[in-house]
Amino acid sequence: MKPPSPAEGLYGLTPQEFIAARDAQASEARRAGDKALAASLKELRKPSVGAWMANILVRQRPAEIDHLIGIGDELRSSSTLDGEQIRRVSKKKQDAVTKLLRSARAIADRAGQAVSQVAALELETTLDAAFADPSAAATLREGRLTSTLSYSGLGFDAEAQAGSASSRTRSQPSSTKPKGTATLDRAKKALDQTTRAAKQADAELEVARHAVKAAEADLKRLRVAGAVADRRATKAHEQASAAKKRLDTLRCASDR
Repeated sequence: MKPPSPAEGLYGLTPQEFIAARDAQASEARRAGDKALAASLKELRKPSVGAWMANILVRQRPAEIDHLIGIGDELRSSSTLDGEQIRRVSKKKQDAVTKLLRSARAIADRAGQAVSQVAALELETTLDAAFADPSAAATLREGRLTSTLSYSGLGFDAEAQAGSASSRTRSQPSSTKPKGTATLDRAKKALDQTTRAAKQADAELEVARHAVKAAEADLKRLRVAGAVADRRATKAHEQASAAKKRLDTLRCASDR
């Protein structure tokens, strides 16, 4: 088995450990005469807390990461997408993300790494991008993130298609298809991609609405429970005050 590279080891450390470990490895490489390695190590950027949590999930929860990415692959591979299918896949995706967020918080807690609300949001944004975009998924799997991955929302594989557009244009002979036909094909493909993205967004919105309704119901129950507890506390204080008055009265009578 190939040993991990210095960078792989560093990005498994918490952000608060990163700089000292990176500089120590760079100094060691310089003393060993490997100036190129020392220079490359010094260029490594410290990950944000959200990026570190993503990196550590790749190392400690690879099956869960693969499961989330696989759900996105399942959605993109479907030739037909009805509302029920979109809702089912979106629910699976949300469950997978929730589980990963919970795992990341637990790992961070064991490592003594504080996790702010912003860091948790960064991680969720990165996981959403890996679900929606194969290019982002491949980047996540490398486990060397320094900042948040984000999804443009312009359709699946948008970055990969944009990056390879010029190469396809060069490799395709002009006589293969009339220019107007090729343009029409690209427009149809773009429409299909944006339609899929819109359907996915609609389904995720529906899931979010259900979550809001459930949260509102929970809040209502908590408010009722709070009101009951408040009444009990008020009554208990009144009874305690009455008991104190009786005690004071008895003490005064015994002193006479």
